Amino acid sequence: MPISLRVSELSSRTERQKVGERTINPMSDSSPPDQGGIAGIVTSFIKGIAGLGGFLVSKITGFFSFSWTKFWGFIVQAKQYIWNFNWNATDAQLDTEINNRFKQLAIQLGGATGNALGWLFCGVVPAATIMAFNEPLGAYALKAVTEEGLEELADNFGALFKQLYIQGTIAVATWAYKSVRKVIKSNAKFVGKIFGAKIEYALQAWGEKDSKPWSFAMSYENALEKIPNATLREAVEEFGEEFDEACTEAGYVIANSVDTFYAQKMLEKQQFPLLGEVRYVEITPNRNLPDNKIILGGDEELLKPLIIQTLANNQQLGDRDIGTNYGTNDGFPVRSIKPEVVLKFYQAKKDRIIGKDANGKPVGNNNPLMMQISFRLMNKDETDFTTETYAKELAAKIYSKFGKPPFKINKGMQLYTYSDFAKGYQMILWVESQNEARKVVKQVLDIQNHVIDDELLRIGSKPVAAKTGKNKKQVLGKIEEVATIGKKAGIVTFTHAILNIGNGTQPINLVDLTGRRKKVVHKNTPS
Repeated sequence: MPISLRVSELSSRTERQKVGERTINPMSDSSPPDQGGIAGIVTSFIKGIAGLGGFLVSKITGFFSFSWTKFWGFIVQAKQYIWNFNWNATDAQLDTEINNRFKQLAIQLGGATGNALGWLFCGVVPAATIMAFNEPLGAYALKAVTEEGLEELADNFGALFKQLYIQGTIAVATWAYKSVRKVIKSNAKFVGKIFGAKIEYALQAWGEKDSKPWSFAMSYENALEKIPNATLREAVEEFGEEFDEACTEAGYVIANSVDTFYAQKMLEKQQFPLLGEVRYVEITPNRNLPDNKIILGGDEELLKPLIIQTLANNQQLGDRDIGTNYGTNDGFPVRSIKPEVVLKFYQAKKDRIIGKDANGKPVGNNNPLMMQISFRLMNKDETDFTTETYAKELAAKIYSKFGKPPFKINKGMQLYTYSDFAKGYQMILWVESQNEARKVVKQVLDIQNHVIDDELLRIGSKPVAAKTGKNKKQVLGKIEEVATIGKKAGIVTFTHAILNIGNGTQPINLVDLTGRRKKVVHKNTPS
């Protein structure tokens, strides 16, 4: 009878059907696809080991990553260790404790290493060997063994490194405690001289052979046993247990919430950055000048308006000179050579009262406020002051506007400016409000019968409010606290006005309300 062979039922064909078409080669490299024998086995083995190593490295790295949950777990374990630690243990007992910690690490290391080598030599190596002869079947087998093996290896090595961290920390802490105690006991006599013989005896007996064990847990249990009322004792014991459990659980909830919150924020930032990704842009404003480039960098959303602004500024300004050219026939006359009128303001004594001292006497500000306003006479020059005619007219006008009655300004923390260069005005005013600034500007412009232009009155930047406090002064041998106020808040009053015509001449006193200046133009100024 002839032998019939059903090819479709061969185990190799069955496995090939399970694998499917050869569309992806998971172990492909630069070696020829038909490479077999010892070379193929070695190559497949090395590739498998490389993949396994990379997986373990990623797992180990993940274990050492910081999280608040891990940190709280470390605190809980440290608390438990300190709570149950025998603080009266002998040196021999401490050495035994350290040796037991290292012994546990050695056992854990042996178990993890044996498990890894078992999966390696009995799982990865056979699968790599099969792949050298039958690549689809070997890939299928390698996939199956790595899914199970790597999961178990990850758990074992994760537990190993966790124990390495915990047991190593405990061993180091125990050794440090032993060393510190030895140093303290060696200086027991010196400590006894300071604190007494009882302390010296206690230090010498600390950790000796016949010492009774002592721990916080034992002390707590003894305290509970001393409570005479059984109901109260059980209530206190239940309170302590529930408090400890609730505190531990609440800590884990808080730590996990913090980790989850930051993880969500990081994910949102990766997926949906609020300001977009960081980009760098090179701008060439003028195509005819390719070497003239501007490089900008920053978050995408912040970069968009900056690009538009940069192009607009370049288009408006370009290589133009934006400086103001004074002194030409078609421009403004040079302001710096024109006569200058300066109005002076000073804080009066009655406006400097800021409180009372311990005896009820008024206390004034130690730093009186001052203000100065100046403007140029653009239609005048030094020839207009060869006689007193115009000077008297100007002084009378200033006196009528600022001297009768004395003009007051509420100086404050807000900056206002008024600039009309054609008429000689460039005022910088620190006052309390816009209405106050407009009142001052209008009064100054009235001297030359000019009309205020509200479009030229601008508000500036507002500084941080000045702090208030007290200064200590020595008066007649006694220390007194004198209050002070901010440097720009208060009332200033007009005191005098001067005129500078330049060219080395002395300033001319136009108006003086103090009576301290000589040769004042306005003769009717009261002293």
